[in-house]
Amino acid sequence: MGTITLNEKQRRRCEIITRLIANKISSSEASELLGVTERQVRRIRRRYEADGLETLVHGNQGRPSPRCTKPAVIEQLRELAGPTGRYHDFNVSHLAELLARDEGLQLPRSTLSRLLIAHHIRVPRTTRTVVKRMQRERKSAEGMMLQTDASPHDWLEGRAPKMDLLGAIDDATGKVVYAQFRPSEDQIGYLLMLRTVALTHGLPHILYHDRHTILRSPKQATIEDELAGRRPQSQIQRIIAQLGITSIPALSPQAKGRIERLWQTFQDRLSKEMRLANINSLEQANLFLETFIPAYNQRFAKPARDPQSAWRPLPPELELDRLFSTATERKVKADHTVSYRGLTLQILREKEQPCLVACKVMVHVTPESELHLYHHDTKLAYRRLDHAATAPPVVKPPTPAPPKTPKVSDPKARRRRNAYLFGNY
Repeated sequence: MGTITLNEKQRRRCEIITRLIANKISSSEASELLGVTERQVRRIRRRYEADGLETLVHGNQGRPSPRCTKPAVIEQLRELAGPTGRYHDFNVSHLAELLARDEGLQLPRSTLSRLLIAHHIRVPRTTRTVVKRMQRERKSAEGMMLQTDASPHDWLEGRAPKMDLLGAIDDATGKVVYAQFRPSEDQIGYLLMLRTVALTHGLPHILYHDRHTILRSPKQATIEDELAGRRPQSQIQRIIAQLGITSIPALSPQAKGRIERLWQTFQDRLSKEMRLANINSLEQANLFLETFIPAYNQRFAKPARDPQSAWRPLPPELELDRLFSTATERKVKADHTVSYRGLTLQILREKEQPCLVACKVMVHVTPESELHLYHHDTKLAYRRLDHAATAPPVVKPPTPAPPKTPKVSDPKARRRRNAYLFGNY
């Protein structure tokens, strides 16, 4: 007979059964102490009287569990998710998805986290003190509010210059409705975002953004503005107002936490997946977004409380080239030309068209750098005078200075200038 080792729970169980056999406690008391029914107590007593202490030890004690993770899987995890593995810095949830998709390892997230920590493949993350804030309820329907922002980050991890990811997320569903990489957060990027969202989904009711000068003019109102009852607007601010969208500038990053958390997720997931796909340029990164964003929305987007969409259709009578473009005022010269950033634009007049000399026209520039001229609601035809922009400047030859006449020295001149010193007083 071999040695039987009992743990604390088994020793306590043995003592209770021994007292029961010695008639020191009743079956009901043993049932209460063991946490089983009286019928089960009688079974335990019969087995104990027949086989002794062996009945108190579970038959699988000391045997490996048939559900335990195989050592080969642990070694594969160590190779893939260890300090030198290709998934060394992926978070556990993202790692579980990629292992199932690319490596054929079906491991639940909680099991994967336990294995990584138990086998010292990963160090458990330290918890940070969270500042508690009042949570704002999501909007009820898709299209009620868009949160927009740009995130400067080393998205390609040194394989290309740093760039900005400009995006917009729906507040009700968490769905990413627009994302594009730009060299920097610029005016053209927001123009493209507004135009793409309007043509693809429609017009939102509210646009929630930060206080960047592209979206909110920092200029002070002049006397003319105050008399006219208007406020200075940036180009994007003007377009948002023309579309009938309510613009709300956030007072802190936490106020628009939906898109701020989106940047945290993208900086963790998107940059690493682009590393696995060998993305090395801005153009390749934008192509990668075409497959990444739909997969992200399928994984993380939530249904809105109201299934009826709140997107507003774009009015068909609006001219897209005029609406989604920057507008600059210019004055028409006497030869019916206007100047714009070093270019000379010749307005082509028709017979019935009135004279526009000294009138003000608007120069609209689309994101694709196309120029359009408007006088009130009339679109003007023009042609570009390239010779005016490319003609070399006229350089006048320098005028030679007249020759200097040498002065003739006069020995008595000095005495005459100082004669007042010797006057009679």
